[in-house]
Amino acid sequence: MGARQERRLLENAAPFMRAGEQVELVAMAKVGSVAKSVGKSVAFGMAVGVLSGGTMMALPVQAEAYVVLTDQQILFFRSYDGSPGKHIFGAPRHLVAITEPKSGFLLKFQLYVQGWNQALALTVPPLPPSLRKRGVALAGLLPRIVPVSV
Repeated sequence: MGARQERRLLENAAPFMRAGEQVELVAMAKVGSVAKSVGKSVAFGMAVGVLSGGTMMALPVQAEAYVVLTDQQILFFRSYDGSPGKHIFGAPRHLVAITEPKSGFLLKFQLYVQGWNQALALTVPPLPPSLRKRGVALAGLLPRIVPVSV
C-alpha cells in the first residue's frame, strides 16, 4: 500500500474515530462470509444490512478491504481499484477476537465479533511482502478464540 492510499484511508477513517484515538496498524485483507452456503444469497446480505441498521454486512464473496486497527476499534473500508473506498463496518476492539491464523501461501483466519452470529473470513495476500507483513502484525495484535462446533 502506497503512502497516498494510506493517507486517503486515514482521512476516510477520521470521521469514525473518537478524539485521542490512535491508529496502531493499517492492513489489507480479503473479507468474506464464513457461512458460504448462506453468504451466497444476495437476499440474506441485504436482510442482514437492513436488520442491523447498516452496522453489519454479509459479503457473498471475498471482497478486498482495508483494515484500520486503532487502540479502540477495528474499521473496514472497501477497496476500489486499490484505493480506499466506503466504510463497510467497524467494531469495538474489546469485542473482537480471531481464530489461530493458518499460514501457508495465504494467511487465513476468522474474525469473530461478540454479539454477531456469523464470523468473517479474512485472507491476507502473500504479495507484496509488505502487505503480508502487516497482515501478520494484525493477527498478532488481536486476541484468539477457539470457535465452538455445533
